[in-house]
Amino acid sequence: MKREFEYFLFENFEADQEAENLRNPRKILGKGTDPLLSEIAQLPAGECSYAACCHKFGQEQIDSLIACGVLRLEKDALFFDSPVFLRKDAEILREAVTVEAKAITDILEPSISQLSMCCAELKNGFSVKVNLYHILCGMLLDGHFFDYLSGMGVVSTSRWHPSGLDYLTVIYEKCGELRLLSDGLLCSYNRLANDLCALESFGDADGNRKDFYRLFRLMEKEKGQDRFREEKYLLCETFGGADKSKLLFEVLSLIKTGKCLPAVMTLLENFGYAKAGEISVPVYLPEHRPIIMEMEAIVEECLGEVMANMLLTLSEALPITSAEHGVNRLEVANEIYHLFFGGINEELVRRGHVAAPEYLPGQGRYLKCIEVYQ
Repeated sequence: MKREFEYFLFENFEADQEAENLRNPRKILGKGTDPLLSEIAQLPAGECSYAACCHKFGQEQIDSLIACGVLRLEKDALFFDSPVFLRKDAEILREAVTVEAKAITDILEPSISQLSMCCAELKNGFSVKVNLYHILCGMLLDGHFFDYLSGMGVVSTSRWHPSGLDYLTVIYEKCGELRLLSDGLLCSYNRLANDLCALESFGDADGNRKDFYRLFRLMEKEKGQDRFREEKYLLCETFGGADKSKLLFEVLSLIKTGKCLPAVMTLLENFGYAKAGEISVPVYLPEHRPIIMEMEAIVEECLGEVMANMLLTLSEALPITSAEHGVNRLEVANEIYHLFFGGINEELVRRGHVAAPEYLPGQGRYLKCIEVYQ
């Protein structure tokens, strides 16, 4: 049975700086690796022969996948070594996400009023529900609280590879059942960031967003000329290419002084971060950080123990492909957490506690904001 896969990378390195690195997993993973992974997926765990696969697919490809942590060799058997989710796992995951996300939202719900009071102190020109969406659903559940769980040893956020690069890989079989489960949940951050500020969008992954992160990734691959023709031209004319540092310096200048290069204002307007010459999305400044961290403390006290226990249990107990192949349970817990907090965010939207992101045809549901770090 021939399968196709989607590859997701959680990079702890500067993607633009490593774009030409031949050991960058983005240079290795793709349609060319689908047949090999399909071969392993169709056999029971431990029954796929390394020697037979070398003969069929070539030793170089297999060894490169072992080096980037997608596969593991034990004696002559090839195993998946990064979280892999197949069609047969979809219903197991969907049921677990549905049940547990509702239960955890029930636990969180009594704290919503306290979290809302914190957001009311921001006074950044946006409603409490919009700020709750960006801070609770995005910055906390997909940021600070995730780091908290990592510090507790419940999830893994880092894996160093022989290439010297630090990243995690998650692989999904392309199928409708898994697409609805993963792409349809509010658990996807796109961030073009450095130590000055970040242009962010947060939402589902049900489409290709029009945002700066997407533009820069496509320019790395020398794609996207048609969709982002004007934006690519402006970047090249103004900065000589996809220069993140110069672009974000101008964004910070706009926030602090009200002025930036005209081309940058055009880019911000094209991508929906500005309108009529002014920033039109929430901006979170360094002086807002104490409020955000107060909200994080509330979430940790409310959900810390229950979420940790749930992830430790489910990462081992769910009868899914990754467990059968002995994939590091902390990496499995990482992805399970993303599915669960996405389910929690959906519940928060459904119950009316946070703003509902608008659906844009071909792009999915998401909202944008800017974070300033200094």
